[in-house]
This record gives sequence, structure tokens and C-alpha cells, in this order.
Amino acid sequence: MPRCALALAFVFLLVVAGCGGNDKDEVESTVRDFVKATNDRDTGKWCGDLVTKDFIEQATGATGDEAKSACKEQLKSLKRPSVRLIRIGRVKVDGDKATATAILDTQGQRGPQVFRLEKQDGDWRITTGSGG
Repeated sequence: MPRCALALAFVFLLVVAGCGGNDKDEVESTVRDFVKATNDRDTGKWCGDLVTKDFIEQATGATGDEAKSACKEQLKSLKRPSVRLIRIGRVKVDGDKATATAILDTQGQRGPQVFRLEKQDGDWRITTGSGG
């Protein structure tokens, strides 16, 4: 019987460890979607699904519902960006927070970008990004 209990505990640990892998994949997917929405100027996805409310408020200087409208207007008014995701490197997940380091090519300039993400309502959203 102890062998069976040990085997069940091992299976449980594998299942729990496997769940963490989904977060890494989801973080990478959010970064890819962010780059695509930026290039496509997809204001609904960018302002509604991919960044946090705090990110929008800081970027626009507006608050509440006005921040989302301001985000959409500002993104629409930008010259069509040219951002290419070269690769996503290190992804670190710690509970409901994560960081992802990506190499981006922006207007012909290649460099690292560190994205900070937070899980909100079950989805990963970008809170900040900085050159790295």
C-alpha cells in the first residue's frame, strides 16, 4: 500500500508541475499577441485584452473608462509601427506575476525587451515593458 500512495503522490506532483507549464506558454502567447496587435493597430485587443488597466492609465494619463478610449485613440493615431518578434527567451512565472525577455526588431533596431505581466481574471496582461 505505501508504494501505491507514493505512486499517487508522484502522479499528483507531475500534474501540478504540468499546470505551471501552461502559464509559461500563455505568457509567451500574450507577448506574441501584443506584438501582433501593435503592428496591426488592433485597438480592441491591445487596449482591451493585452495590457492592464494601470498600464493604460499610466500610458494615457486618463483614468477609468476614459483611459480605454484614450488608449484606442492614441494607438490609432500612431504611425504604423514595425515591430518584429525575433524570439522569446527567458520566461519566469511567480504566482500571478511573470517576466518575459524577448528580442525585438523595431524600425531596424534589434534589442532586448523585458515584459512584466500580471494574471488578471485568468488572463496574462502586460503591466510594463522596458529595454533590457
